[in-house]
Order: sequence, then structure tokens, then C-alpha cells
Amino acid sequence: MARPNQRCCRRCHRNLPDCSCGAGARHSRRSARFRRDPEPEGDGADHISALHDDLLLHILARLGCTHAAARTGLLSRRWRGLWNRLPELVLREVEPGSLDAVLADVVARFRPQSRPQPPLSLLDVRSPHDHIFSSVAQITSLFDAAAALQPESLVVSVTAARPGVVTLPRLDHTKSITQDVCRVHLVPPQDQDGGMPALESLSLRRYDGIETLRLDRFSALRSLSVSDWRRDSILICQPFLEELVLMASVQLRRVWIAAPSLKKLTFHARAGVADDFSLHYVAPKVEDLLWQCTNYASHARFGDIWTPRMVTINTSEPQVHLQHTPGSNMYTLSLGIWEGQVFVLEGAESFEHYISSLFPVANFSVLELCIQSCGHVYGAMVLHLLGVYTLIKRLKVDLRKLEVIGLFFFMLYILHYRNNGEDYAALIAPRIQLNDWRNQAISLTDLKEMEINGVRGEDHEIDMFKVILRSAALLQKVAFTFSLKSEQRIRSFSSKIRSILKAHPSVECKIYRCSGELVLSA
Repeated sequence: MARPNQRCCRRCHRNLPDCSCGAGARHSRRSARFRRDPEPEGDGADHISALHDDLLLHILARLGCTHAAARTGLLSRRWRGLWNRLPELVLREVEPGSLDAVLADVVARFRPQSRPQPPLSLLDVRSPHDHIFSSVAQITSLFDAAAALQPESLVVSVTAARPGVVTLPRLDHTKSITQDVCRVHLVPPQDQDGGMPALESLSLRRYDGIETLRLDRFSALRSLSVSDWRRDSILICQPFLEELVLMASVQLRRVWIAAPSLKKLTFHARAGVADDFSLHYVAPKVEDLLWQCTNYASHARFGDIWTPRMVTINTSEPQVHLQHTPGSNMYTLSLGIWEGQVFVLEGAESFEHYISSLFPVANFSVLELCIQSCGHVYGAMVLHLLGVYTLIKRLKVDLRKLEVIGLFFFMLYILHYRNNGEDYAALIAPRIQLNDWRNQAISLTDLKEMEINGVRGEDHEIDMFKVILRSAALLQKVAFTFSLKSEQRIRSFSSKIRSILKAHPSVECKIYRCSGELVLSA
């Protein structure tokens, strides 16, 4: 029986070291080895603190947080005050009440007169959204401290308790500014040159007064980004601007972009455009383009049941099989199309007119359609778009079921006309019965690839494929992916496609199940 606090052998469970299994000696040697005091390694000196200041500053900079760097002063006197001389000052989650004292300490001690330091490369001050600045004066003092430090890059993210106006100080050496200042209007310095002669990159968030910033006074500006535009008009006239990112959160009425040197443009109209939308666009050197417009109140329609809700125009990614002329951009037109969500029939406009009013591009190389439908025939609409954009080289169609919110709007549409004493079926019947689209002829001289995802194996899908097949003499690759698991429909659809392709041996066709399994390769 083992006594209290008496160790036992793990093998025979008897007292150590007198156990019968012979393992007690090993336990004793191991215990003695662990009880032995470790031999001291080295001479016990603090070699880290003996390093040069530049090496210590490099170590503190790797922490990535000025607050953590300042706390190292609690470990050694040698480290105290070094954080004030870091090339990058990152202040996160600092209380607004203590921020003034911290910045004053940095300004007073960052550049001692006896030891001039290299310029500050980054000043990053971010306060959590629940830490609200009680007065605009606190934000003003923050920018005054930035003017005293003259950082190459300035990042400010703060929230004021009430609206106000802050005049920016002179920042002669600052090249990059990122601002997320809520409830505060920022105006440039009052001197003639704007006080920012070196500013190359400007990023603004949650800011609705950019016209007061007088961008024309920033001659060195090359990159501009505004992620939450809150005015219905956009006016950008920058001859040397090379990169522009604009994201508007309100409905736009006028967009004026004149940037002859622009190379990259990203534009998002999240709330769509007004009916009287006007666009002036002069940027001939753009190589990287993304132009997107979301509009839930568009009057553009096809057959009174198809409406574009998302229009995206962007420069196409290089395709292996798609040849293009060197020096010319290839554009992709992506349309998100919904069914049965039109409330107003008067003043309807065509798809192509609506798209051309959003952005001045007529020749597209890739056409991508994301169609959300309750099951109606979509072939006439697809062929109509192909007849408008005849120079496309690749066609991709994604068929999806209409979401619950789409069905809700569809029912509201029906109730709207029933309440007005009109018959919905009689109202749309004359409009959706288009001309015999199954026999129409389209000139698709450049189409080489076609992909349709979400097919159901219905006859109208076969008819649409026949029209495209006889209209595109250079068609090389075709791919279908089913949305159903019905083996009967898959076999029937595959058999019809195989018989059609006998007259077109140069076309490579593949049919996949919804799981991705290959059904047919011809």
C-alpha cells in the first residue's frame, strides 16, 4: 500500500524505488536527473539590451503595434522611450481622452534636436467605433500632431460625436493619406497651393464633401479612392490621375470623369442611376476596368418580364482560345437578369440602350448572363442580345431559380394590375409572344465558345442551341451542365444533342450532371 505522496511504478504499481519489475532504478535516475540544477548557459549578461539603438528599433518595429512597443519599457530601462523613435507609429484602440497626451509625447520626443531622425514613414491612428470623440477640437489636434510629424503615410480612422468642419494643416511631405472620419467635413489648407504638394495617393471613406477638397490643387495626385460617395453627382477632372476607385451609395444623376492618363478604373453604383442619368467619360488609356451598376428600379426590359438588375463591364481576362488584336482591350459584359419584377410599363427602353447609357462601350468580346427565372422561355432574350453584340467570342449563361424575394416582387406586380382592374395574363401575352425566334438568323462570325449552366433539358433550350449552331460557323467548344438529377431528361437531352452535332463535326461538346460528372463528350 503506497503511503501518501509516495510515487508508484507505472508498470507494477509498487512503491519506488523498491519495485519488482526493475524499472525503479530507471525512475530514480530520471528523477535525479530532473532534480539536478541545470547548468548555467552563457555568462548571464543581457546581450539584447546591449545592441545598438537601430537594431532595437528594428525589433520593436516587428511587433507591429506601438502600444506593445511602449510596454517593453517595463522590462528594461534600456528600452524605455525607444518607441517614440519608431519609423512607423501605429496607435490602435487608444482612448480619445488619452490620445492627445500620447501624440504630444511623440511630437516632443520623436526628433531630439541633438540626434536628428529619419522622417516618419507611417502614422496610423485608429479608434474603435464605440470610442467617439466628444469634440471636433480633438480631431483637429490629431491632424496638428500629424503636421508636426510630417509622415510619409497618414491613416486616420475616428468618429465624432456631432457634425463639424476640420481644416487640414499643411502636410508638405505626406505622400499617402487614408481617412475614415465620420461626421466631419475635411477642407484643405487655405493657402493657394493646398498645402499638399507631395500627395500622390488619397483614400476616403464615408465622406460626402469631396468637392470641397479641390482635387485640382493636388498636382502630384496619382491615385484616388472614395468608398462611400454620398452625392448624386461625381466630377473628376484630373489630367495626371492614374488610378481611380469610386463607390457610390446613393442614386447617381451625373458622372463626369476626365482623366487622360487614367490606367485603372473601378466604379460601383450601388443604388443605381436615375432616369435622367448623364455620363461624360474621357479616359482613353484605361487598361484595367471594372464598371458595375446595380439598379432595382430600371425601366429597361425585354418582353415585359425580363429586367436587368446588375450590369458589369470589365476588361476581359486573357483566354487561351480567344485571339484579340494587340493593343486593344477586350471587354466583358455581365448581366444579372431577373424575371417578372417590372412595376411600370410606360417609358420602357431596350437592354442595349440602357447599357450604352451606363458606359460607352459597344464592342464586347465576352457575354455573361446570370438569369434568375421561374421557368419561362429565355431563348428569345439570349438571341436578341446575341443579335445586338455580334462580335462576342465567348458566351456564358448561368440559369438560376428566382429567389424568394424575387417571387415576392413578382406577386406584387400581379396584384398591382389586378387592383387596377387589368388582366395580367392578357397584359403580357401580346408582348412575350415575340416573332418566331426559332427561325431567325444571326451573324455570329466570332463566337468560338459557349457554356450554359443550369439547363433543364427542355425543347426550347434545344431550339436555342440550333439557332446558335447554324449562326456561328467558327464555334469550337460547347458545354452544358444540368440543374436536375432526372436521368430520363439527361439521356433524352444528350441524345438530341448528339444527333444535332452529326452535321457539325468540328464542334466539341460536353454535357455534365449537376454533380460535375461527365455524361457526354462528343
